[in-house]
Amino acid sequence: MIYSNEDLILVIRYKTDRLVITLIKMITMKSICLLLISISFLFIEGTEASGSVEKLKEREKKVKKIVSELMPTVVAVVGNDQPATGSGVIINEDGLIMTAGHVTEAAGKELTIIFPDGRSVKGESLGANRTRDAGLARITEEGKWPFAPIGNSDEAKLGEWLIAMGHPGGYDLNRSPPIRLGRLISTGSMGMLRTDCTLVGGDSGGPLFNLDGEVIGIHSSIGGSLAENRHVPSSVFKAGWERMVGGEIWGSLGMMAAGVNPDRPMLGVRMNESEGKVTVDKVFPNSPARRAGIMDGDVILKIDGMPAEQMSDVINQVSSSKAGDQLEVEVLRGDMNQLFTVELVSWEDLASGIGKEEEKTRPQLGIILDAEYEGGGAKVYEVVNGSIADIAGVLAGDVVMIVDGDDISNADEMVLKIKDTKLGAKINFSIRRDRVEELVKAELIFE
Repeated sequence: MIYSNEDLILVIRYKTDRLVITLIKMITMKSICLLLISISFLFIEGTEASGSVEKLKEREKKVKKIVSELMPTVVAVVGNDQPATGSGVIINEDGLIMTAGHVTEAAGKELTIIFPDGRSVKGESLGANRTRDAGLARITEEGKWPFAPIGNSDEAKLGEWLIAMGHPGGYDLNRSPPIRLGRLISTGSMGMLRTDCTLVGGDSGGPLFNLDGEVIGIHSSIGGSLAENRHVPSSVFKAGWERMVGGEIWGSLGMMAAGVNPDRPMLGVRMNESEGKVTVDKVFPNSPARRAGIMDGDVILKIDGMPAEQMSDVINQVSSSKAGDQLEVEVLRGDMNQLFTVELVSWEDLASGIGKEEEKTRPQLGIILDAEYEGGGAKVYEVVNGSIADIAGVLAGDVVMIVDGDDISNADEMVLKIKDTKLGAKINFSIRRDRVEELVKAELIFE
């Protein structure tokens, strides 16, 4: 159903086996009202539902309390020098703000922080874990600011009711941040919390509250539908807190594949397969394979005692392990067999290591890929404003099919294909774009 009344912010439909209750949430700048508009009791095997209304009333009471107390902490984060806007939440009285890494990346260093009541203050971006899409910012003006407490995302339970706030579509003086109520549907998938709280553009960086009024997540990206969305767990912020407060930026947002599990174990090689041989095409810098002594051109014979007759043998053995595990890798180099012990690292650590090594030699491409896309090619989830990809005309929703003459079947292949591109080099993309019959050509120059 579509509502034209601008004050009508949210429709929540609560459903149990026996009870269907529809709520309409109406929000004005001066009041927050939850209106119970219809209750329909359904009967199953002749038994009437009991207690559901009381539970709903208790939940309503908690939501109203949280909204009333924490609404002032939900701010809009706007770039001063770049046309980018997102959301954030203040988490201490000194004005420290939790937001998404891609929000601070797009907004730049100098920020304007806008409160729900229209007040604006100066701010700045701090550090960010690009791989996990976690970022910090702070208010630079003096004062004691309203703030929300940080909760423990590791204690969140599947099915738990949660509250999402933010500034969808950017800051709007004519409304408060809309309230979205939903449930936790996944806690460990791809290193993200997933909920059915509806999110749209501009919500990125906004808070996910539990019903104790604690921030347990920060909005990161929209899933396959508006009702399946990803949030950076608060535990990720806590793990990198000192580094981000100190202004350190690490990881690879510009090449981040949205939905890749940051904890996935990695060997750190690119392989090719021909005539029953698995050959190391490239060993990535700062990778476990490089540290162990594996080199480009080595032929992998065995991995942890298992024959490696095709690339999937290597991939499956690594995937069944975890970061920190040690694997024995036997290779053929020239006419000599050699054995190496490799300690696997996480995808996040591998990306961070590569990013640090190359940070001074080349810029970021500026795209976020959707690693969960299964339609063939690498789908572009987002393009960072002002980036190399943006200047070249790459658009969100594009699907990269060919890179420098090689077919691309997924996000991982694209990452590996262009990860070692040098400063001044050109990359030619062939892109499938909606409503365009022929592939669109794009040339990206690293300069």
